[in-house]
Amino acid sequence: MRADSESIEPGAADVLARGCSSPIKTATGAWVRCGSRIKSKCASCAELYRGDWAAIARSGVFDGPVEQFRFYLLTLTAPSFGRVHRVPRDGAEGPARCGCGATHTPRDAALRGVPLDSESYDYAGQVAWNRDAGVLWDRTRRRLRDRWDSLEYFIVREWQDRGVLHVHALVRVARFEAPAADALRQAARTATAVSRVDGTVVEWGAQAKCDAFRADGDGAKTIWYLSKALNYVLKDVASSADEAPLEVWRHQVALGDAARRMRCGRDCEPQNCSSLVHQRYGSRSQVVSASRRTSDRSGWSFVGLTRTLQRRLRREWWTRVGADAGADAPAIAPEPLEDLAARSRRELVARGWSAP
Repeated sequence: MRADSESIEPGAADVLARGCSSPIKTATGAWVRCGSRIKSKCASCAELYRGDWAAIARSGVFDGPVEQFRFYLLTLTAPSFGRVHRVPRDGAEGPARCGCGATHTPRDAALRGVPLDSESYDYAGQVAWNRDAGVLWDRTRRRLRDRWDSLEYFIVREWQDRGVLHVHALVRVARFEAPAADALRQAARTATAVSRVDGTVVEWGAQAKCDAFRADGDGAKTIWYLSKALNYVLKDVASSADEAPLEVWRHQVALGDAARRMRCGRDCEPQNCSSLVHQRYGSRSQVVSASRRTSDRSGWSFVGLTRTLQRRLRREWWTRVGADAGADAPAIAPEPLEDLAARSRRELVARGWSAP
């Protein structure tokens, strides 16, 4: 599209100039970003998505009276659906021997998470758990707030190698009622929910971790860790390896087949249903979310930062830059001097937006 600039509509050219590789024309005739969250489809939109959420994550740790709160990094995993290959990561000590009888090294990374026995592996249970993971987190959130009313959170859902979601959550609780990290972990891990589709009980796996951290010490490191997790969730779920073992592709095909056969709702007829749940290994959850501001809650961001506000501030910035440049405005915008998500966050802080 860029090579034949004369054939590009002005609206599309404007969106292209902002970095989006696949602008979309709406029913009203306006051109907008594609909004893809997958780097391989549009690196610019995926990076904006990551940057916006990273700015919101930072806002809930650094932009308020942090001395009044305790912070935690909570990780929750899915149950086991069958034995899988255990492959160590670079720099980590792995098991002496995998269940398959081999002693794997990081060079066998493609096998990580692949079932030892695909015939007995519970593919239907795994995609159903992905489908109901959002209901389980909602029940977990309510349970935690029943115990610690001041609790706010920022959550990233990341894919494990076996094709199932697990959760990283930043949690903030007022110091006057802040629990020990292990008490928070146990309360979250033991929460359960009932599937709205088939009535089965949904629960977290046995592996869970919760660490307290200081905003003035470990905060930056924890945000970096979560930003790294954000990078992972913006990649394609499927393996990108050119020479992945046959078992990897069989595992992914089996997950996809189970997701297509699964009901995504009570009235779902899988063979006639177009829901993306059937294409995402059962997942219907947003990959990132945060507690929102209400009339009696501050929400995760101390200054009320949301993606909607960041998009608006970006539009204002782009319009202002274009007006200043006038007729000399470049066809393609130069790389901004600083990340626009961070710029939006600082502008909100400067305006003095605060929690009610």
